[in-house]
Amino acid sequence: MTERESERAGPPQESPVRPDDPVDDMVTEDSRSGSRGEGSATAAPRSARSADHKRRMVVGIDGSEASRTALRWAVAEAQDTGGEVHAVAVWHQPLQFGANALARTPPKDFEDEARAWLGSAIEESGEPASAVHTHIERGDPSTVLLDHAVRAGLLVVGNRGRGGLAGAMLGSVALRIARHASCPVVLVPAPEHGVTNA
Repeated sequence: MTERESERAGPPQESPVRPDDPVDDMVTEDSRSGSRGEGSATAAPRSARSADHKRRMVVGIDGSEASRTALRWAVAEAQDTGGEVHAVAVWHQPLQFGANALARTPPKDFEDEARAWLGSAIEESGEPASAVHTHIERGDPSTVLLDHAVRAGLLVVGNRGRGGLAGAMLGSVALRIARHASCPVVLVPAPEHGVTNA
């Protein structure tokens, strides 16, 4: 900056920044990361998510009792907080080899099964089907759920732990989600156990 430009700019101004202000989080994030040069951008932190994203709860449905319990939990939470529930059922077609490859199950059968899981879970939740946004997608469950989490304020998944050592261990999908989600995660175990925040 030249001396003349400095004179036009005037003295530095200070802006009050409150601790609960998302801008404060961005300044803190930027100062930790170091300078990126003129014209660079920093991604907004979680606290700067839009109000719509904060209200959206994504729930993974896989047909298990734990996933149905997770949906019931999310529906109750949405009723208490004014949130909206997005139930996501993910299906994939396993690779088949040998004699099984000739009698391959059509992809539509896997999609229909996922649709049935979703319908059953919504019916069991007691919520009208029109009140729950449904998504049926083909792919890797953790990848699809993590993609949906980008637009969510909360990701809710069931955990099939059985108590003891088995109960302390997360399944591979739950573990990957807990480690990589861009929003808070709630792991809902089988009904006989409590809820765990990740």
